[in-house]
Amino acid sequence: AVYNAIKSFVDEYDKLVDMFTTKLTEKYNKNYQPLTDEQKDALSEDEIEKWEKKAKTGLLRNDSILQSIQSSMRMALIDSVQGMGINLSSIGITSKSYQDKGKLTIDEAKLKQAIREKPDEVKNLFIQRSTDVPSYTRDLSSEEKSTRFKQQGLLWRISDILDDNISIYRDKDGRKGILLEKAGMEGDSSEFNSSIAKDIKGYSERIAEMLEKLYEKEENYYKQFSQLETYINRMNSQMGWLMSQFGMNSQR
Repeated sequence: AVYNAIKSFVDEYDKLVDMFTTKLTEKYNKNYQPLTDEQKDALSEDEIEKWEKKAKTGLLRNDSILQSIQSSMRMALIDSVQGMGINLSSIGITSKSYQDKGKLTIDEAKLKQAIREKPDEVKNLFIQRSTDVPSYTRDLSSEEKSTRFKQQGLLWRISDILDDNISIYRDKDGRKGILLEKAGMEGDSSEFNSSIAKDIKGYSERIAEMLEKLYEKEENYYKQFSQLETYINRMNSQMGWLMSQFGMNSQR
């Protein structure tokens, strides 16, 4: 049961690594721009879904937040836990090569042996709690976070990293998790107050202002063209009158 629990953790961690690697390296296809309302009206729902899926490809390429999370998680598993005489490598959990992008593999025999011979150490490697900073909040000082990181088991370290990035609770400065502050989450106030939501709102306001200026300019052009047309008609009328006068004089 202990082996299966650890294996499940490793499998889920490797899925995260795959997701991060895919999102950070996939290329953006410029041929698939966001659809306008008019374009959507001309497509079926299935066609819209397929188009938008391709349009979103590569949007997170080299994203700094994802890179930071991935790096933090990797360091959390590599760094030794204070007071522990073992680490992941010594119990048979390693990253084989650079090509694995940080994914973990298990030496089944070595891990099962460690569980049999050092059950308490294996347990504490994953779930040991900090004695000096037993609970985590994002309001901890840098020193407190460092102390907690050194003393915490690997699962608690990962939990702290996720809390930093996806917590829906505000810190003393009124901020939620880093990812929520950046992109927001559906059903949460951050959906409308995230930095991306604010950027979109700002762009929408600028577009509205530019459209209003465009309408004003069009209206001015229409007025100018209308006046010009009036002048041309007046000139044509005058030209016709002059021509008729010249015709009458030639007859005389």
